[in-house]
Amino acid sequence: MGPGETLVALMGCVFVFGIPLSLIWTSHKRKMMELQLRLRGDQDMGVRPELNALREEVRALRDTSMQYDLSFDSALQKMEQRMQSMERRANQAEIPASQEIHLGR
Repeated sequence: MGPGETLVALMGCVFVFGIPLSLIWTSHKRKMMELQLRLRGDQDMGVRPELNALREEVRALRDTSMQYDLSFDSALQKMEQRMQSMERRANQAEIPASQEIHLGR
């Protein structure tokens, strides 16, 4: 057997065994990817309800903070109105006293 025949026999073995092995390998890789995608899909199904629950909680917190903000704002407005009315009363009480001073009493 010469070197050419050995090379042809070796190439034949590579083709005979290599093609089925590569097909087995690619089939294995494809199945593994399918399993990984299926696992991710199962995980996504468990995550979606939790994500929706978190969104609802954030929405509720936003509503609560908005209510507190509005009540705080209305309390500040009431305080401002009270202060203005007190300042008006104080100014009205000072006006007669200053008029008495100008009149010389």
